[in-house]
Amino acid sequence: MRSNQPPAVATWLLRQFGCSPRNDAILGDLMEQYRHGRSRRWYWRQTLTALIVGLLRGVWEEKARALVAIATGWIILVLYNLMFAGPLLHFIEFESSPNLALAQYLFSRVLPRNWMSFYYWFQPALFSFVVALLGCVVGAISGSVVAKFQPSARIPIVTLYAASVCCYQFCRISLAIMKWGLPFVYPGHEVRGLFMFLVRQIAWATIIVSILFGGGLLRSRVEAVRTVEEQNP
Repeated sequence: MRSNQPPAVATWLLRQFGCSPRNDAILGDLMEQYRHGRSRRWYWRQTLTALIVGLLRGVWEEKARALVAIATGWIILVLYNLMFAGPLLHFIEFESSPNLALAQYLFSRVLPRNWMSFYYWFQPALFSFVVALLGCVVGAISGSVVAKFQPSARIPIVTLYAASVCCYQFCRISLAIMKWGLPFVYPGHEVRGLFMFLVRQIAWATIIVSILFGGGLLRSRVEAVRTVEEQNP
């Protein structure tokens, strides 16, 4: 049986990331037409169209500020990668890091033999967690900086910045997989390589989410949910 409620995810995306001054009117019109028989596919298509058109229009109206803001955000990410993330991730490359080889040798002299397999998995996961935690902070800072370049157009500018990070990571992963195969992050044990590949993608996902939160695109949603909960204890 077809529900009268439109797709919740599409509605949330349009409400949260819609950039048009008539966003509420567009959302209301789409919901009304859906309740009058339009399909879920039609609702999704119209939602994505409204999001893309509003995003491009908002960025085009502030193209100079948008370009400078996105470039500034990328400078922050590049500096973070050069100063923190890059060295940390290089340190946990098991076969190519002499520091890690020395650490493994020292741990093998202290820990029982059956603990070495635990260390073999725990050590890279721990460092990746540290990278993800630092990425949350840096992502939130960069998102906040980008949003402050043009507060009246922060939604399209921050969204485009986060989308550029997504595109960069997607292209980077695709090219690396085509060149070296799936366990390209850590050569050697394929299961461990796949595990660390997934862990590093989670770290990048936390950066992207933190960019949106720091730019204020998710904060309003959190505050709205909190307000509703306070009104309906």
